[in-house]
Amino acid sequence: MNCGTFGPTPTPVAAEAARLARLIESQGAFHPQTRKEIEFEGFERFRDSISSYITASSDEVALTRNVSDGINIVASGFDWQPGDEVIITDEEHPSGSLPFMNLARRYGAVIKMVPFHTDPGALIQDLEILVNDRTKLVFMSHVSTVDGARLPAKEASDFLKQKNVPFMLDGAHAIGQFSVDVKDLGCDFYAGCCHKWLLAQQGTGFLYVDNEWIDRLEATWVGWGMTDEYDLEGLNYTPLPSARRFEYGTRNWATHVTALKAMEFHNSIGPANIYSRSHDLAERLKRRLTDIPGIEVITPMERDKTTGIVALSTQGLGHPSPGDWLWENQRILTAHSPERQTMRLAAAFFLLEEELDLLADCFSELSKNSKLGLQR
Repeated sequence: MNCGTFGPTPTPVAAEAARLARLIESQGAFHPQTRKEIEFEGFERFRDSISSYITASSDEVALTRNVSDGINIVASGFDWQPGDEVIITDEEHPSGSLPFMNLARRYGAVIKMVPFHTDPGALIQDLEILVNDRTKLVFMSHVSTVDGARLPAKEASDFLKQKNVPFMLDGAHAIGQFSVDVKDLGCDFYAGCCHKWLLAQQGTGFLYVDNEWIDRLEATWVGWGMTDEYDLEGLNYTPLPSARRFEYGTRNWATHVTALKAMEFHNSIGPANIYSRSHDLAERLKRRLTDIPGIEVITPMERDKTTGIVALSTQGLGHPSPGDWLWENQRILTAHSPERQTMRLAAAFFLLEEELDLLADCFSELSKNSKLGLQR
């Protein structure tokens, strides 16, 4: 159940990564042919591909290493003053909370926290209480990293538009699970990555910046490649007119080029088919798990409020580390937190029903052994 395992035959992404690595090794990264294929053509083809995927203009998309990059670009792009406020949810990944903790530490910004809601009415009600004239940004995960629940993002965006408050979404667990239309959502910023549900390499992230914000969002990190005009003698520069201004310096352009193969694979199956398959598998797994003593499924059961992520509490099992047990006994890889006694599973579209049944059977064995006081 490891998302990176497809058998002995290299995946198209891995094969492309190897091909480009050999090309760079044999010719050099700045050989005209290499640079043309990778930096000037392939890199931009991927920008066009991911931009189309989220229905944005390619000029509104910066290519980053990961979601963390995107969040930091936006968080540091505002002119924060002491007392300025940012609202986040109580289910953010460290990369979705630390940038704002840093703003509080450095500039005296105030962080307010709202519960992660799947119900639009409850979310808007809480936002109505927290949003005020000092609110500079609202940041939320499109899909909770804790339990895979889906945020009513469009409803939140519509409300914040009325309040004239900029809105950013973390799409780490949304991209590749279901269709994302940033224009329909109405958000101002959207950070995503392709190494999760799109099955690309690590280091393939992106940031959507709505055209209205490109000139308003300050670039904190700058360097070669992000300028339209550069005048060393006059100590002046003009940034690029697009979101490319948030990209700078030498980078491994080939990594994003390999993500084209991931996009081709994803689109060949069809986002709608992937969405349906993953949700069917997640529902199957949740039904099995709810019947096992000691297991509490914490992911919403309703299809329209959840994703292919299945999260559960392992506290009732009585086993100190069920995640390690699953790996050692069946080579099943999970995201388990012994401290919180919670586990997150990915019902990815390429899994088989038999694999999920095997996982459920393993939990049944764990539950039985725990009752008998056996820890192995």
